[in-house]
Amino acid sequence: MMKKNILYKTLMGLAFVMLSLSGCKDGFYDDYSAQAVDNHGKGQNAMISTAVTSSGQDEFYVNAVDGVETEIEVDLIPVVISGAGLAKQDIHVKLVVNQDSLDTYNTVNETEYVLAGSDGSPAFTLLDDGVVTIKKGTEVGYLKAKLIPSAYFGSTAYAFSYKIESVQEPGYTISGNHNFGIVVVLPKNQWDGAYKMNIQTSGWGAYGISDISGADKGTDWGNINLATTGQYSVGFSATSDNAATGNGQVAFLAGETSKTSFGAANPNFTLDPVANTLVSMFNSNQDGRHRDFRPNPAAPADHNVVDPVTHNVTFDYIMSQDGRPDQYIVAKMTYKGPR
Repeated sequence: MMKKNILYKTLMGLAFVMLSLSGCKDGFYDDYSAQAVDNHGKGQNAMISTAVTSSGQDEFYVNAVDGVETEIEVDLIPVVISGAGLAKQDIHVKLVVNQDSLDTYNTVNETEYVLAGSDGSPAFTLLDDGVVTIKKGTEVGYLKAKLIPSAYFGSTAYAFSYKIESVQEPGYTISGNHNFGIVVVLPKNQWDGAYKMNIQTSGWGAYGISDISGADKGTDWGNINLATTGQYSVGFSATSDNAATGNGQVAFLAGETSKTSFGAANPNFTLDPVANTLVSMFNSNQDGRHRDFRPNPAAPADHNVVDPVTHNVTFDYIMSQDGRPDQYIVAKMTYKGPR
């Protein structure tokens, strides 16, 4: 399995200059960077879950915040109701520390996260004693904490790992597979932001994906975010007008009339913080198809280089999959501002 989140073992403090800082962007469920996906039809019991990624296959999320030195309130883990529409009453869900899931995650992904709150970790205050309230008429509440972000940006990466222990009100079922969440707080790096994307794809025309050819030809995708996934990496993150794409690789279906995104294919771009160049890629959502990403070795010299002034970049890379030809992707990213 490819390592999911690059440079977790080698976080070396803030070696880069933090650019494009804005107010803390919490509510990552609301802004479509994370979504719960327990699908339960009408007539079934209302389900309470903590699925924190758009695919629902993973319970890990990087929440990138501004690197401030003052205490802020951070949304850690969204707790949602599904299967019964919006909450008919206030629902109180108790979450507790979950070391076992973090240990498992570290073992599977060869990472070395340390539990936030363990000996020597930076201080934080868990709000409401770990009780999340899903308000009547809504579908999501958040496990929240107050912390000083800059205290968490150093040589050790700390993870907030919690699971659902109980639901105070009767009549609700706790999800059997989406009942915990692991969140790491990282600073937004200098590539994090809102972009407009023009995309060119080729290679999978036989599989219903548009072959958009020509050196300068591409199709306007619209607004999309690049969100921090590691100290030196970013990945796609949907905006409200492209909510269905989640964090996945996007494309157009044949004919360039309909947008789509690939399952189990979340490209992460790892960049050199000094040269502002793309150095490697990884897929943070692997499955049995083994979809992988790598920079195109034949890319023009001006591709895969971030302009340090405008933040614009043309990512030129390849997606591979077992049993299929390579899918070539050129994504021209025009920076709009902080997300």
